[in-house]
Amino acid sequence: MTTASARLGERLQHEHGLLWLHRMKGDPYAALLCDVDEDAGPLRERVRAAGPLWRSATGPWVTGDPAMGAALLADSRLVPAPVLPGDGDDGAGPRPAGPVPPPEAVRVRVPDALGPEFDLVTEVAEPLVAAALAEACGIPADEYEGFARAVRACGTALDATVCPQRLDTTRRLHTAADALRSLLAAVPGAPVPATVVAAARTGADLIVRALLRARFPLPPAAVGPTVADALRERPPVWIAPLVARAEVPLAGERIAAGERVAVLIGDGDGHGHGQDHGQDLAPFRRALAEGALAAFAARYAELRPAGPAVRRPRAPLTRGPARVPVRATAAATGGGGR
Repeated sequence: MTTASARLGERLQHEHGLLWLHRMKGDPYAALLCDVDEDAGPLRERVRAAGPLWRSATGPWVTGDPAMGAALLADSRLVPAPVLPGDGDDGAGPRPAGPVPPPEAVRVRVPDALGPEFDLVTEVAEPLVAAALAEACGIPADEYEGFARAVRACGTALDATVCPQRLDTTRRLHTAADALRSLLAAVPGAPVPATVVAAARTGADLIVRALLRARFPLPPAAVGPTVADALRERPPVWIAPLVARAEVPLAGERIAAGERVAVLIGDGDGHGHGQDHGQDLAPFRRALAEGALAAFAARYAELRPAGPAVRRPRAPLTRGPARVPVRATAAATGGGGR
């Protein structure tokens, strides 16, 4: 291990250890970031009960209050925190979002090699989204595989903005972020890497949630309502991390320039959807999920769990699945899965 890698590992371990220390001391936001509670609802209630805007021992200002959250998210002096390693290192701050691929650019292709049992996350949602994004972004066909690898390795980026990841995960993220920047820089008009990463992670999570909600056999007319239900069920992210570009006096407090702010997003409350990983991506994300459901409805008569779902570790912002094994029964008419 190189000296730089060893220092990175020490820093990550130290930061994660501090989260647990503050959790043990009763800081509800630190406990939320430790991400060990399957039901985070009670912790979010404790964050809200701590006041409309308060300073966590972990560093950021925190709010779980809907009105305060809406005010903070609408304040132009507060911008989304950098998503990828290296973003903002030149002092210019987080890169602007977009251009977001339009929903009409979505081309959903369910892998043909799926057997009777497969994983919805790693074998369906993640490769499906990577392929759709590669095409929508104009990535050359011979670069699709490298693009998909980079997008997959960047899958922890959103959660890494609030929770230190493991050393090997972080090293892969750094390498993949550089590869993704290089690939997108070669395509005129392509989205910024952070937008692609956010679209991939939240899009794949929505596809899995929608497929799990669907009742097979699924008639075509039920595709849209099923996705709409999945969208109402929970937000794409549970925390919107912001950075102050200037001093923000608010609620008797002063958020200094450069300080971080964490806005908790409530179940279906709509707040925070104006961020890079929110409202701008909503049409694209919905088109992905509807395309995936339509393809599955044509291909399968039944879809049921084949084992317990496993949630991603250290993922307090997305709280998405790492593995969802399922067993599928093909529809009598086939359908091609496209």
